[in-house]
Order: sequence, then C-alpha cells, then structure tokens
Amino acid sequence: MILRRGLRAAVKIVRGWLAEPEAAVEENSQPGNPPYTYEQTNQLFKTLAAQNDYGRPQYLWGALQGINLAKALGHKRVSFLEFGVAGGNGLVALENVANVLEPIFGVEIETHGFDMGTGLPKPVDYRDLPNLWREGFYVMDTEKLASRLKRSKLHLGPVNETVVQFMKSGSAPVAFISFDLDYYSSTAQAFKLFEADEGVLLPRIHCYFDDIMGKTFSDFTGERLAIHEFNEASFTRKISPIHGLRFFLPTPARHSIWPDMMFIAHMFDHSLYGHNDGLLENSHHPLREIPTYSALIPLAVYCMDVAVGALV
Repeated sequence: MILRRGLRAAVKIVRGWLAEPEAAVEENSQPGNPPYTYEQTNQLFKTLAAQNDYGRPQYLWGALQGINLAKALGHKRVSFLEFGVAGGNGLVALENVANVLEPIFGVEIETHGFDMGTGLPKPVDYRDLPNLWREGFYVMDTEKLASRLKRSKLHLGPVNETVVQFMKSGSAPVAFISFDLDYYSSTAQAFKLFEADEGVLLPRIHCYFDDIMGKTFSDFTGERLAIHEFNEASFTRKISPIHGLRFFLPTPARHSIWPDMMFIAHMFDHSLYGHNDGLLENSHHPLREIPTYSALIPLAVYCMDVAVGALV
C-alpha cells in the first residue's frame, strides 16, 4: 500500500512537471504578422477558440491552416467550402470563422455551401449506408437559411453538377473543405473538385470529414470508401489523414475526436506544391521545439500509468 501511494504521488508530480513546457509556450508565444509557423498557428487557434465559441473548432483550425498557407504563397483570395449544408449551422460557423480570419491575414475569403436543398437523395446501394440514412433526410429550409447567411453563396442541386459549375466559376482557390454529404456516392462526386486545374486549388487543402468515426462507418462504405477509391484512381493527387495530429494540438483540442477526422488533400502536381512556404523553417519562436516535445506528454504519462499498474 505504501509503495502504491508513493508511486502514484510520483506520477502526479511528474504529470505537473511534464505539463509545464506547454504552459510556458502559451504564456510567452504571441504571433506577430502572418504567415505563421505551425506552432504559432496552433497558439493562435487556441487564443481565438478561447475568445469565441464557433461551435465547430475543426472549422476554425482547418480554415486557419488553409488561409495561413495561402498567405505564405502570396494569394490574395481563398475559398472555404462546406459540402452538406442542411440546416446551415456549419455554414454559419464557417462564416464566423471567415469574419475573424480575414482581417488577421489580409486575405479575402469566399464561403460556399453545397447541398441538394431537398434532403438526401435515394441511396444508391449499401455503400451509401442506408442503415443510417434514407431519402429525404436533412431537408433545407432555404428561406430561413438565407436570412441567417451574411456572405456565403449556396450551390443547390446534385453535387456532380454544382461542383463542376464551381470549378468553372472563377472563384478564389480552395483552402479548406468540410465534407458532410453522408453518402459514399455524393462524396465521390464531390471529389471531382480535386481534379480541377491548379488555379482552383491550393497545393495542400485541409479537409474535415464528418462521417468516418463510430456508428457503422467502415473502410468499405461511406466517406472512407470514397477516399480510398479516389487515392487508388489518382496518381498525382491524394487525400491523407494527418497522422498523430492530436499530439501536436493544444489542450483541450487534443482530447477531442475531431483531430482524427482531419485530412489533407495533396496536389502533388501543383506548381507550388514543392515551394518552401517557410511555415517550419523561418520560425522566430523562442520555444519552437517545445510543442513537439510537449506532444509526447500524453504518451509519457500513459506509459507511466501502465508501469505503476504493473508494479502494484
């Protein structure tokens, strides 16, 4: 019993000691002018999230990464997209994010929402997960939503048609996308966007996928299947999860589920893909290495807990 109490007390002390570097970063790191390093964008994310509840922290983080890259590459305009608008809460959140980021970065932001407007279409087959959804789910009240939106453009109709129209519209390059179309078939059609000319896209686009975790989602249905098939068919453009993202995020984001739902669409054939954007190397952050070190804290604490359990 004495040994157990002593080990637990030691774990508690080391927990506090390991957490100190992250606290030091939060106190001393204040971003200057954009573009920011990856560490600085995470600090800015935490600051902005603490100032306002956007309802969709994943939108704030993904859009922040997107506009920061655009700034580093010299773009004056970008687009944020949401596929699957339904009642519009997500698109309103995206507008709020745009309102905050636009003056910080000095980059003009367009926000676009894509939806049938009449609810989900009929599922094509098992890949659309008809056990979860059926035709007519998530009907949009177009008039009500229009009264809530301040800056977004709605693209209503079958996504295979509206996405092609968007690609030809001359809109600003896409920097962030939320995919919430539910179905495999609709998501696969939305991926047509990633075949666009490079002027429509940033070389790396942060993406959030809403329907890949829990329930009956699998690698063989829904959004995950659409991602897999796109990667199999495309040689120069791929969609990849951001592996281990949560360990590089500040608290409380690292304890949320959404970091495991963030991906990046890589446009390897984009003329700016290999451009050194300076988001890592040109850092003047006095504690630049500490966030990487602090990312190991959850793993270190877990290993200590396991060791204590084995000993007692």
